[in-house]
Amino acid sequence: MPTWTDPEQSTSPLVQALHTWWMSKRGASGIPDRSDLDPIALKHLLPNIIISEVETEPFRIRYRLVGTKIVDITGFNFTGRYLDEIIGGASDTPWMELYAAILGSRTPRFGSVTEATTNGGTFTYEFGIFPLGVGGTDVKQFVAIEDYFGFRFTSAELHPWPKA
Repeated sequence: MPTWTDPEQSTSPLVQALHTWWMSKRGASGIPDRSDLDPIALKHLLPNIIISEVETEPFRIRYRLVGTKIVDITGFNFTGRYLDEIIGGASDTPWMELYAAILGSRTPRFGSVTEATTNGGTFTYEFGIFPLGVGGTDVKQFVAIEDYFGFRFTSAELHPWPKA
């Protein structure tokens, strides 16, 4: 999975839009606060948004909100679930390491993922993951966006996620 820190490398208009929002809300702490996330202002992005929170002892990511487009694509609403429970050892994508890097650097990461479909094909999507504070300067949550570029299929065509 290729990842990058330069937002200009993203071709996704959704990723670019969330990056513009994130940059405009950074303030003195260098990251926006979760309270800055206004659903009305970001209405056009909401179906593709994920909000998660970090637990540090042990390090875990818990999903608080998963957008409807993401649920449609994956066929799985993972709101309230933990990343490590969902992927187990089955993922080739180093999601936990990516979140840890964002937590440590306090800067967004961007990337591209290619997923296999059950009919032998693949599809590629882009994502951006952005750190958020919650009433302080520490990273406590993340807002992420996934752009499927209008790709349409049923979730039955996506190789199933482990549903621990």
